[in-house]
Amino acid sequence: MKFLFVIFALLLSVSFGLNAAPKLTVYDDGRSCPARCDSHVVMHPSLNSTQYAHKSNSGAEILSPCLIGSDCEICFDDEAKECLITKYRGSGPGENTFDLTPAFYKEWCDTENLPKALEKKCKQLNQNEKKLDGRVNCINFPQNALCAELMEKTIQAKVNDQPLYDECIRVGQSSYNRNRLKSEKRTHDCGYEYESNGGPNSRGLKWKKLLPGACREGTFVGRDGLDCCSGEKFVDASLGLECKLFYPLKN
Repeated sequence: MKFLFVIFALLLSVSFGLNAAPKLTVYDDGRSCPARCDSHVVMHPSLNSTQYAHKSNSGAEILSPCLIGSDCEICFDDEAKECLITKYRGSGPGENTFDLTPAFYKEWCDTENLPKALEKKCKQLNQNEKKLDGRVNCINFPQNALCAELMEKTIQAKVNDQPLYDECIRVGQSSYNRNRLKSEKRTHDCGYEYESNGGPNSRGLKWKKLLPGACREGTFVGRDGLDCCSGEKFVDASLGLECKLFYPLKN
């Protein structure tokens, strides 16, 4: 019966455009990241209750949707055979994407017998970390000659934005935005700019940039306003070009 359901789910997935296993990405948008960015997945609602993501105790006949804050079985192949269980923290990325936290990869990448797609991703992340060898870690060594100017500017931007973020959280986003210019308004629980000033990317898309005050203490918003960089090499390397500016080549 489960086999028949999986076939049925596959047919549905094709009908709704989910004809390939979800791609794996990494995110950490600071205090906007739920549960202090613990090990979890966020995904587009269209993935939930499919063969790729469903409640971990789903029966053979029906795949129930994952509930926010509860265990969720996520699968990395079309036949729902290569799966693991993690916390589901809600929606976030575009369609057909598992957006996973650095904490998720830190938990799973040293584990044996991983789903093949995740194993491949982990190898890529480890290779990315090695690419930071021979570079200065500016977040950990802000006084380094290669880092001082960058970190002074980065820290000041956070100092300037922190009280604005805190005020927005205190009074509520709607009240905070009232009577403000669009360029001063905030969205997505106060963590992001109101207007889409990021990009455009290779597909011509723009995005709302993460604001400096939304990053947790000791972390700083990256190059494109997508994530917070921490000074922890594996984490920052997993975020790709977003954090590379904090790792200049040693002289």
